[in-house]
Amino acid sequence: MPRLIAPVFNSTTPQSVRIDMPNSFTLISGAEKPYQVASRYLRNEMDENRRMFDKRVDMSSLFLVGDYPEMRLSDDRDWIEEIENKLNLATISGICSIPYVITAQANLYGITYLKRSLDGGKYMFDEDAQRIFLALLERNLPTLAFRRYSLSLEKKSYEDQLLDLWIGLESLFVPDGKKGEITYKLRLRMAYYFGETLKQREKIAQLIKKSYNHRSEIVHSGKVFGNSLAEEVGILRLMARAAILNVAMEGITLQDLRVRLDQLILTGDSYYAHYQPSFFERVSL
Repeated sequence: MPRLIAPVFNSTTPQSVRIDMPNSFTLISGAEKPYQVASRYLRNEMDENRRMFDKRVDMSSLFLVGDYPEMRLSDDRDWIEEIENKLNLATISGICSIPYVITAQANLYGITYLKRSLDGGKYMFDEDAQRIFLALLERNLPTLAFRRYSLSLEKKSYEDQLLDLWIGLESLFVPDGKKGEITYKLRLRMAYYFGETLKQREKIAQLIKKSYNHRSEIVHSGKVFGNSLAEEVGILRLMARAAILNVAMEGITLQDLRVRLDQLILTGDSYYAHYQPSFFERVSL
């Protein structure tokens, strides 16, 4: 039977990894054979700069491997993309991607191009990232927020990243929002979700108001902010990631989240202090 090997570009592991995955695949690192196959068949066949393989893949990289019934990739594209997205959600330490899949049997091989490789810092799959990734494999994630978070990693401009992140954040915090009240609800709910003290909540509310105004300027007038958005986008990414993880780990619906946040506004409590979830990713401004 053909063997499927998909190198996870730009990833590295501090020690060997072996994780049994759904669909009879395994996520591994530190194994010589997958690297040799990928190096042999992929280096000279890449649509991108051939030297990129050696920059993005080595023995410490993650590889998705498994027996595959066909030489061509058929029904697992979406699943492989989901694995890539969950890997990127598991840590903020770098960005990885799975742009190519190799199927090989004896001297025959096939290469499927899925997408361009993503740009970003080196992706470190350490113990914390592995723990979160394993938990995510067994949980449902808020679909729109997760998809937009992942799409934001693919965008070159900060304006496009900001728009994707705001679509995700709106789906998380104002699924009941109506025109004219969205910014107000975002400021209150996100302030009580991420802020522990009055000072923190005020700072978060000010950031939300400013950033949402930037969103409106980009959408309605096409304003270009360039690198001045870098820090702001970084904070929005932390917030979106934390909220997606927290909702998934708690196993609550977005409707439950909205009701809880509105109750907190009445009581004056922070989300963590009131509900004390076993997992809660914090964001510090």
